[in-house]
Amino acid sequence: MRSVFCAALLLAGLAGLTTGAAAQAGKNILFYGNSYSSRNGGVGDLVRLLAVEAGLSAPTIVKRYVSSADLQYHATNSAQVAAITSSLPVGQRWDFVVMQGQSLEATALMGDPVQFRASALQILGNVRNHSPQAKAVLYQTWARAVGHFLYPGTFASPRVMHDEIRANYLLARSDLDAVYGAGAAKNAAVGDGVALLGWQPSYYDPDLFHPLPPMTLLAGMCLFTSIYGVRVCPLEPNFAGSGALVAWLSGLGIGRAEWDEMAGLADLCAARSVRPFAGSSDQLTLESGVAPGNVGTCTAHDIGLGALLTLQVRSRNGVYTNAPTMLLLNLFPNGLPPPPSPTWPELVIDVGSMLVLLQAPGLQQPLGLTLPLPFSFPGASVLVQGVAFAPSSATGNPLLTTTEGCLLVFQ
Repeated sequence: MRSVFCAALLLAGLAGLTTGAAAQAGKNILFYGNSYSSRNGGVGDLVRLLAVEAGLSAPTIVKRYVSSADLQYHATNSAQVAAITSSLPVGQRWDFVVMQGQSLEATALMGDPVQFRASALQILGNVRNHSPQAKAVLYQTWARAVGHFLYPGTFASPRVMHDEIRANYLLARSDLDAVYGAGAAKNAAVGDGVALLGWQPSYYDPDLFHPLPPMTLLAGMCLFTSIYGVRVCPLEPNFAGSGALVAWLSGLGIGRAEWDEMAGLADLCAARSVRPFAGSSDQLTLESGVAPGNVGTCTAHDIGLGALLTLQVRSRNGVYTNAPTMLLLNLFPNGLPPPPSPTWPELVIDVGSMLVLLQAPGLQQPLGLTLPLPFSFPGASVLVQGVAFAPSSATGNPLLTTTEGCLLVFQ
């Protein structure tokens, strides 16, 4: 009996070790895409590096990139379909499949949105035949740069092209959720981040549609956040060090300034559940920074007496140029921020205790300030938010649009 008992304990211990190892295992992620995914080192490898930088187990990344391929190709090509069953060890399952369509297929004039959506359904169906719990991540692509020959003949403007692509990716996500259950799909809103860059040619290859390295960084960040539910701004890699992520970035000529810019935009485009003080997700941003750091849209900073603080509310792409705007704040004890408005959850400032820091009749120029702090309140924090009094196309609020809330913690 004693030997049987000891054997049982040993088996239980081994089972516990196996369970712990499984819990720590990295995710298995299948990437379907084309040159938008493979350029500049590739988004799949970047997602792996970001996961390791965040202290997560390194995922297994399988890349099935084919130049110019659309989702129908990935859904039906025998080699692409076979990769689902042949690319993992026996017994392992996919956690996510990333789908990046051809850059025009989600538009009616240059593609086929109905086929695009049907192919997304077919791809997840193919993957779920092997891995019943797998989820889809839609890699939302972007509009051509300002100055591309498709404007204004095919599309009136980059904004028009962007809006159509975005709408069809969101419809594809809704289709996937309807067929496979709520939460079956996520939309990595890379195109939304590119829109916040204003479709400026300096972020594109000379062909005005392929990405330069900073845009690939933005894409990888958006995909990472969609897969893991982890924001990018808090990572803060050591650019003076020799880590794998920094080596990858340095090899592409990306430094701290580009990292900060893209991290802030990626976090703005993350799901609301990931963002601690989510605003309207529209073309209105609050930029902040404490010298000697960069000014960007990352939304948390430590501050103290004498810190050189910059805050500015900016209208992107001229959408809120003529909207009356305020910069509002709340002061509160650390860890006890005001609850968001029950009527408008995008308003994270408590209007009952708010102070108006700045106001302007419009945003022809950013509304903001730069000043050395003449005081400090250790143990307290400040929540700052910009509000423009104009309708939000993202939320449907007819009265106002808000930036993200920015948290300033006194040290």
